[in-house]
Amino acid sequence: MAQGVRSLVWFRSDLRVADNAALFEACRRASGASGNGVVAVFLISPGEWAAHDFAPIKVDFILRSLAVLSADLAKLNIPLLIETAKTPKDIPGVLVALVKKHACDELHFNKEYEVNEAKRDAAVIDAFSAARLKAYAHTDQICVEPGEIRTGEGRFFTIYSPFKRAFFKHWDKIGGCPTLAKPSRQAETGIAPSPVPETHAASEPTGPSGRDHWRTRWPAGEHEAMKRLRQFCADSIVSYKDRRDFPGTDGTSMLSHHLAVGTISPRQCLEKGIEANLAANKGLKGNPLENGSPGPVHWISEVLWREFYVHVMVGFPRVCMHRAFQVNTEAIVWNDEPKLLEAWKQGRTGVPIVDAGMRQLLRDGWMHNRVRMIVAMYFTKDYFLNWRLGEKFFIQNLIDGFLASNNGGWQWSASTGTDAAPYFRIFNTYNQSEKFDPDGKYIREFVLELRDVQGPAIHDPEQLPGLLRSRLDYPKPLVDRVKAREKAIDAFRKLRPV
Repeated sequence: MAQGVRSLVWFRSDLRVADNAALFEACRRASGASGNGVVAVFLISPGEWAAHDFAPIKVDFILRSLAVLSADLAKLNIPLLIETAKTPKDIPGVLVALVKKHACDELHFNKEYEVNEAKRDAAVIDAFSAARLKAYAHTDQICVEPGEIRTGEGRFFTIYSPFKRAFFKHWDKIGGCPTLAKPSRQAETGIAPSPVPETHAASEPTGPSGRDHWRTRWPAGEHEAMKRLRQFCADSIVSYKDRRDFPGTDGTSMLSHHLAVGTISPRQCLEKGIEANLAANKGLKGNPLENGSPGPVHWISEVLWREFYVHVMVGFPRVCMHRAFQVNTEAIVWNDEPKLLEAWKQGRTGVPIVDAGMRQLLRDGWMHNRVRMIVAMYFTKDYFLNWRLGEKFFIQNLIDGFLASNNGGWQWSASTGTDAAPYFRIFNTYNQSEKFDPDGKYIREFVLELRDVQGPAIHDPEQLPGLLRSRLDYPKPLVDRVKAREKAIDAFRKLRPV
């Protein structure tokens, strides 16, 4: 192994110092304070952001997380450079030039698994090889490299439960996925870090909320992520299974945005989940990922859904290309009604729980997970609109936009994906509302027109007497739920199996 090299670390969706595989290995190979130093870089790529529909709130969160990362790296004598590569095609050349300019011997980065990102990274490795330079890609965004866990027939899993069981067995086999230590201080390089821009054209607010609300609502950086993780594990993880589906309560971990930009790692999440499980179950026997208290076990299972969807994305790359996983469902002719699409986007469907979710998305750049399922199923089954349109709108507005999870969730709701909801099981939106927002607290927070409505009518204002209903500045539903359900079921029933 080469000793005392100078490494360049390319940060992307891994904006943290602790438990970062590429940074850890780069620092190890640079041999610490007596070595040749480490340089870091983040590439602002507006063409790539636009091509992948990055939400302005997510770009803002990335920039703020970069400021924290830069300060943390500076304490390790690692300068963070901020460079621009207008399009993905420009990235290999920019990185090769940086390595040469700063006398680096090699490049380290953590893998990303979407089709375009994988092609970009392959182009970087090819460019470095052509320049007789070394580039190393590391597994970091997920715990286990896609392909390492397969079915008995050697295939990628397409159903979550057997994938999870196989993951548990693999975890036992390899002794878990321990987190990596924070790197030690490195040798001085004499290179000054770049100033981190506070804003960018791609981070300009387009909705009802401005940057001040974003920054109050979503504190950025690795330290905030770990603070939230510790707080969740101390206060809420034991009751997670019982409270997670109720949007009017603080029952979830609220870490999805940190996972999306990598200010926290899935390994750190699993580690803290295991610690919480063991603390609640002294003398626990068996794998703590799957045995013990229902709360920690269920939360760990939710973290692994993200892992599952990345493995699916690698095994079946068509899901990155606007294709349905269930190929026969591509024969469905979805509704083409702009009026329905716009009503949904604006939170003006006339269905309170759906409108509350959409208005939460527009205000906060985030939506509770149970409500995401309700909203997506209403979109695809009641409105019978193409799931691709909903998937795109979510990514354009979510602070935690992550292609694998977003696509997996939308295709689940649309009954076109892996492990999808059977097409004949369609949420009764009003029943979902009554069950998971029983007192209407969540609806009243976001649908202000209904804040004074009492009783069951908060879930379905059409129950109100005519005069009271007419006084509400709130739209009537645009579709008949019963007829819409019949239409959706009929469309799926006519599909030919593949």
